[in-house]
Amino acid sequence: MKKTLLASFLVLFVIGIVFLFLKNRSVNNNQSGGVSQASQQAQSETQASSSQSIESISSKSANPASQNGFLVPISRAAERVTKKPFGIFIAPGSSPVSPERFRGYHTGTDFEIFPEEIDQEVQISAVCDGTLRLKEYASGYGGVAVETCNLNGIPITVIYGHLKLASIAANVGESLKAGDRLGILGAAYSQEADGERKHLHLGFHNGSAINILGYVQSQSALSAWLDPCLYVCR
Repeated sequence: MKKTLLASFLVLFVIGIVFLFLKNRSVNNNQSGGVSQASQQAQSETQASSSQSIESISSKSANPASQNGFLVPISRAAERVTKKPFGIFIAPGSSPVSPERFRGYHTGTDFEIFPEEIDQEVQISAVCDGTLRLKEYASGYGGVAVETCNLNGIPITVIYGHLKLASIAANVGESLKAGDRLGILGAAYSQEADGERKHLHLGFHNGSAINILGYVQSQSALSAWLDPCLYVCR
């Protein structure tokens, strides 16, 4: 009888030892798996954060306009530059526009209208924070407005050509914010556009002196101007 009880006790003892061993192993495995999962999650979050940072930096680098606080003057701006970009040499016999009455290096960028906009009001917005310096009728433009702004701390003047003069609500000397409504385009081949097609001529001239020339006769003279598409074409 004593032998039977002793044998039973030993069996129960061994079973208990085995149970405790298996339980401890399971706990250790779970803890190890938890650490591994946490490590993997942290690594994934770090990679995602790095990817977002790289994407953000790349986006800013590819789009200087966003870094300088300049906004587009017209919707779908980049799509509209199809005839006269900055710096192109224009002559009556070789111009992408017909008829052509100008000759020289183009000091600005022309933003064309889409076919459905020929009889619609096309809004033009201020591209930067600044001050309205001029709004008047000028030969070659019809209605023209000039705004003084700062680009990387350096003054420039921004020329908006072929506007309906009566649509420019701001007065000379008043402040403009980037994105503010400036006016609308003049009607095609009307006095508002000085007989030109309906489009926006946008020029960036270095310095605060007002210069509204649409063309210059040498490439050296063109150096006084900046390519607007470096800042507002997107």
